[in-house]
Amino acid sequence: MSETELELSINGFLKDCETLYNIGMYKEIVQLCREFLDSTVDDRVYSMLSSAEFALGDNLSSEKSARKGLKLKPDNPDLLYNLACILQSKGILSNALRYYVRAAKAGDKELSDICRDEIVKLEGILSKSEHELIPNKAKKRVLIIAVVYPPLSGSGVQRTVKLVKYLRFYGWEPVVVTVTKEKKSSLLGDEYFDELPDDIEVIRIPIEECTTSSDFDYIMDIYSTMLSDKMHDFLLHCYESVGFEQKRVICSFPEPLVLWACRLADNLCKYIDINDIDVVYSTSGPYSDHFAGYHIKRLYKIPWVADFRDDWSDNPSLWKNNKEDLSYRLCIECEQAIFNTADHIVCVTERSKENYLKLGLPEDKVSCITNGYDDEDFEWFVGNSAKNEKFTIVHNGLMYPGRTTETVLKAIRNLLDRKKIDANKIDFHMGYVNKDESTGLDLGELIKNLNLEQIAILDPHMEHHDSIVLAASADLLLLILGASADFASTYPGKIFEYFRLGKPILSLGPIGSISESLLSKSGRGTNVDYSDIDSIEKEILRSYNANDTVLTDNAFDFTMYERKRLAGQHAEIFDKVSVGSF
Repeated sequence: MSETELELSINGFLKDCETLYNIGMYKEIVQLCREFLDSTVDDRVYSMLSSAEFALGDNLSSEKSARKGLKLKPDNPDLLYNLACILQSKGILSNALRYYVRAAKAGDKELSDICRDEIVKLEGILSKSEHELIPNKAKKRVLIIAVVYPPLSGSGVQRTVKLVKYLRFYGWEPVVVTVTKEKKSSLLGDEYFDELPDDIEVIRIPIEECTTSSDFDYIMDIYSTMLSDKMHDFLLHCYESVGFEQKRVICSFPEPLVLWACRLADNLCKYIDINDIDVVYSTSGPYSDHFAGYHIKRLYKIPWVADFRDDWSDNPSLWKNNKEDLSYRLCIECEQAIFNTADHIVCVTERSKENYLKLGLPEDKVSCITNGYDDEDFEWFVGNSAKNEKFTIVHNGLMYPGRTTETVLKAIRNLLDRKKIDANKIDFHMGYVNKDESTGLDLGELIKNLNLEQIAILDPHMEHHDSIVLAASADLLLLILGASADFASTYPGKIFEYFRLGKPILSLGPIGSISESLLSKSGRGTNVDYSDIDSIEKEILRSYNANDTVLTDNAFDFTMYERKRLAGQHAEIFDKVSVGSF
């Protein structure tokens, strides 16, 4: 079929669907569109499908169809309008307004007028103008190196997304360098694009990994600039003593992405005018992002800020049993090279900052900027003290080896056996990890063995908004740190979103952890040892018997963790390093 014939076919199909739409035959349209899309992919057909699904009240399918269509044609005004309507129906009002603005710009006068009416309504509800939600470009430019960036999702992406979202309000224009969209991941977060300005410059560079001897030699040269003479000589001896595959392993430190990161630095001038960049900002993990920042600093002398979302040499998840390995020794020296070369270091906990100071960093060279919550994500939420029909425990997000709900499940089983709680009056929602590699534990099997299928619900990966909606339904929010004392110096980013919801929090982690301290100081919850099933039982039972599910506010100012305010702290650092005032 020629292009002209195809276009005639699509137009004829859409005309028929429009006739059916006008007489309310939405189910028939859905079936016809899905059959049509099996052979011919077109954004206009996705728009018709999305409209019919929305008319049927199937907002989930309607949103998926709209997003698929926008991937084909990002400026399709009907799809932009559809997504605005869907988000508005979900209570995601700021993002809905942003899409109405986009649709108004892309559409004809009739659609533009409709969108403008909706924009005025939403501005009144939000008490914000569209200009307060969609800031203009800023003059000072920061190059943000972040492999973990939408459409990649997961907990690590939010810190960067929210920074990019809010930096313009503080006079900084983000320019993002990341990997191409083809990078495979089971966790995709297209919804993050909803809140980001359309005109953010995003440079996507294909991934490169070490595959040739020349690649290996190149990476060894990079290592030589970061290592002491003694360590470099030892590494070179190791390198020259092994075969091709072992060389590949050595040259994939800290991750196989290191070649991508360093080549990015070498070729940066192909993508942007270096002279227009005022500050470079790299954020890990992966730690290869800092290798890019390090190399750019060496080549171009641009001020550089290195942000560690997780500690590196002091990260228990990485080094618990292998501190004698070559990779750990490389980590120690490369980390020190990053500390010495960067103009400023940012970490996410005060305890991390204390550790960095012990490693010799001057007080004025390291700042703690915590993770946080975005108040926009909660504009739909109105807290109340009404109890659910069933007592509901929610663990929001994924679980990891050694950090699962095993002890909570056993505590619930014990309470049921002693008839302290009623199986018909409790639900337990949890994230899911298929298998705990450290113990061979399969949670699905454990739930079955404990006869908790009626209570325990293994939730799949959710979009960020949906995960917050689930957490908001909780009577008790569960925070899992893990059993090891190594986790005493970390807290999950979700703790701040838990704060915003105002529900009681039960934390499972080391006694004396920073999470315990934060919960105690805020009055938001309790921490017990991850393995202390008796204490877990007591805390669950106490919440189960409580009369309300919302905490009374105290003097604790949790707004200090609001993402827009935290972006302002980043901007202050950029201001200082850009003029050398630290």
